[in-house]
Amino acid sequence: MTERPLVDIIKDCRRGKEAAMQALYERFYSYALSVCLAYASDQEDAREMLNDGFLKAFRHLDTLKNEDVLVPWLRRILINTAIDYYRRNRKRALDLSTDELAYTLEEPYLNDEAIFAQLSAEHILAVIHQLPLPYRMVFSLYVLEGYTHREISEQLGLAESTSRAHLSEANRLLRKALTNQLPTTHERTNR
Repeated sequence: MTERPLVDIIKDCRRGKEAAMQALYERFYSYALSVCLAYASDQEDAREMLNDGFLKAFRHLDTLKNEDVLVPWLRRILINTAIDYYRRNRKRALDLSTDELAYTLEEPYLNDEAIFAQLSAEHILAVIHQLPLPYRMVFSLYVLEGYTHREISEQLGLAESTSRAHLSEANRLLRKALTNQLPTTHERTNR
């Protein structure tokens, strides 16, 4: 069975056909979930962001002028939805527990970048997901999406200096967490 052309699905979505909306949702579900997971605290929050993002996309599908840019258009909607979600839940996100940060203060840094190449992308993403939400939001917007600190501060309602501090702390925590999970020197030489 051949996959239905995207242009036809989008046309039917614009006409309000539920089967087309379901087809678009299913086609881009995995992609959308991967975007949302970078900003969510857990799978449940990611799915909520994803569903809210798709609802916005369906409501504003008429603004999509070219089907060839659907993926970046959808990504932008999902990121904006994640930012909105963050703003709504800011109080919870700002409650940084010292218990959450304590695990990072135990071992010295490693500076050998080649060692980090041993870690899989999935493993690194899992460690990023362990960052406290404010740090993860700034890190993801800055590193993954290319936002400037000014844009992040405007989107999240932070001072630019706070955005920079969150990014710096996110980098420190990531380096620390990844370093703690690397094989010891002895394990590396015995491979």
